[in-house]
Amino acid sequence: MALDSRDRWARAAAGWSERADWFRAATMPVSAWMLDALAPQPGHTILELAAGIGDVGFLAAELIAPGGELISTDFVPEMLTAAQRRAERLGIENVRFRQMDANLPLDQPAASLDAVLCRWGYMLLDDGEAALQETRRVLRPGGRVALAAWAGADENRWSSAPTRVFVEQGAVEPTPPGPSQFAWAAEGAVAGHMEAAGFIDPEVESLDLVFRFADLDEWWAHVIKTSTRAADANDAMDFATRSDVLAALDEIGSEFEQPDGSLAIPARTWVAAATA
Repeated sequence: MALDSRDRWARAAAGWSERADWFRAATMPVSAWMLDALAPQPGHTILELAAGIGDVGFLAAELIAPGGELISTDFVPEMLTAAQRRAERLGIENVRFRQMDANLPLDQPAASLDAVLCRWGYMLLDDGEAALQETRRVLRPGGRVALAAWAGADENRWSSAPTRVFVEQGAVEPTPPGPSQFAWAAEGAVAGHMEAAGFIDPEVESLDLVFRFADLDEWWAHVIKTSTRAADANDAMDFATRSDVLAALDEIGSEFEQPDGSLAIPARTWVAAATA
């Protein structure tokens, strides 16, 4: 993965750590679906790729005790450090943290794992399908993979609307083709990648979520804390441009405003599981 991507994720680690509890609660239906699909058992060894702050893996760690081990990985040390601190706070002990770039051949013996988790990671990789092939290599026969990949931008305006406003105001360049949040959004894309990687009978569903923000200010804060692209654009904007951006977001947010003034913005993701 490009060096600028490493830098962006390293700088975003503190923001994701700060928003960790909020994000864990908001996305719990995704974590629950993935764990149900894997059915982890005591004694299992599970690898989480692109673990970030560790949400799904930490839940799995509880289910594979006693005797099981979670291997929590990310490609930037800053994110691993944030996840490790969070595991200590949550009292999770059966976890080993490793720096691992899922763009590269996985530093893991063949047929050594019972399951692999990757929530919103594969679509960001240079070649997510190749990463799935590597995932299949390290799984034992009959082992399972569970993943999530975002549906389209129109179904995820909590994320896409700020980016669109930034582009319209000239604060950022349009997202170039290639790996991105919505790279696997098309219907059938997830199943196609899994089958091409050699997985058997992929099960794919769409799952609807709601991201709740106390007000526009919290939505804006979340965006600039978790996206260095947005944070850099915010830092570079003059007062007038920032005012125009916030006014445009406020207008979009009015569609999702609740009676108490909070915002409830829909989200949609694909969730999938398959057998090696």
